[in-house]
Amino acid sequence: MVQPMRYMILSLIAVSTLLSQDPYTVASGHYRLAFENQWVRATRVIYGPHETAPVHNHPPNPVTVYVYVTDGGVMQFHHVSGEHVAGFTIDRKPVKAGAIRVAHGAPETHTVKYLGDELTEYARIELRTEPIDRPTRDVRLSPYPFDTPSAAAQQFENGQLRIVRVRCEAAKSCPDSDHPADPAVVVLLSGPRKGEILWSPQTQTGPLELVRIELRSTPVAGH
Repeated sequence: MVQPMRYMILSLIAVSTLLSQDPYTVASGHYRLAFENQWVRATRVIYGPHETAPVHNHPPNPVTVYVYVTDGGVMQFHHVSGEHVAGFTIDRKPVKAGAIRVAHGAPETHTVKYLGDELTEYARIELRTEPIDRPTRDVRLSPYPFDTPSAAAQQFENGQLRIVRVRCEAAKSCPDSDHPADPAVVVLLSGPRKGEILWSPQTQTGPLELVRIELRSTPVAGH
């Protein structure tokens, strides 16, 4: 009976440790799960001026897409563990609303200190699909300079995903996708629902600006 009891205790300790580092538990004021399915896990991340978050972890994930809903100041990450970053403090540079980063993901455990003077929000989209043509380095996309009231512009594509910028004119439907069969994550960048993350929504109506992340590859088993 001693050995089974020992294994049970160790298992409980391991589960407790994981829960104590789950961002949705220890930093629930900052990390808010929008939805998750076999394709993605989508999170709204919000930090007020000079707010911090305790130690939490982000699991292994080949590719994560960040969509910056607002401008943001410097964000400081102190890495407790992680590939090539353990023990280091790294400052993320200021970001602009509408910018996007396609990140070459890696598991990491860190604390966060936001150094900005204004609230900042971004969408964190963890892709659970086959990472075809996975970038070897982060891909950074600048805010898109639309020159018409209603338009759709593709800004990035590889074997895993396609990123399309969309602007919709007031009282008119947003331009439909050229690839309606591909499931998509949509991040709203303007309007009263600014910051919402939607899963393959019905056609939206303007005035509105949004980012559509269309998924080209299939889910990987195990998620």
